[in-house]
Amino acid sequence: MRKTLLFLRDILEYYVPILAFSAMFISFLIQVFFRYVMHDPVTWTQEVIIMGFIWTVIFGACYTMRTRSHVAFTMFYDRMKPKPAAALRLLGNVLIVVTFLALIVPSFRYSLFIQFEKTAVFRIPLTVMFLSFVYFLLSVIGYTLADIVEDARVLSGRLADSREHKNAEIRQ
Repeated sequence: MRKTLLFLRDILEYYVPILAFSAMFISFLIQVFFRYVMHDPVTWTQEVIIMGFIWTVIFGACYTMRTRSHVAFTMFYDRMKPKPAAALRLLGNVLIVVTFLALIVPSFRYSLFIQFEKTAVFRIPLTVMFLSFVYFLLSVIGYTLADIVEDARVLSGRLADSREHKNAEIRQ
């Protein structure tokens, strides 16, 4: 079961953004060609570009959370000792988790509510696009909870330093 869930996570966070970006880019090229060379614009490309952008950004952001390659402003945090840095990061991560937890139910409800509305060309229910945000919320909560556990271990003395803080010291 765990192996299957990890495989599905890889599909959503790694392969979907690649395919979505590729579809978006190819559609953009087709759109430019038909509009400016053929002087006969096509309408479906705009829809593919919008869906591709949404899925690339949302699922790609989940992947960057997993690999810890997202943008982080840690100038003050990096200069602190391990325990104060862990306490500060713990506080920020708890705020993120609480906020995102509060967003899950309304986002899910809205995603289901909007199913009656469909895209103009392909007639795809907007639920397909909006549910990706619910996955984003759950994904960020999961990755952030792992950081919270790590920081709690630093604060309790069971871990000398967090991976993120230790890596920052190496870069300095």
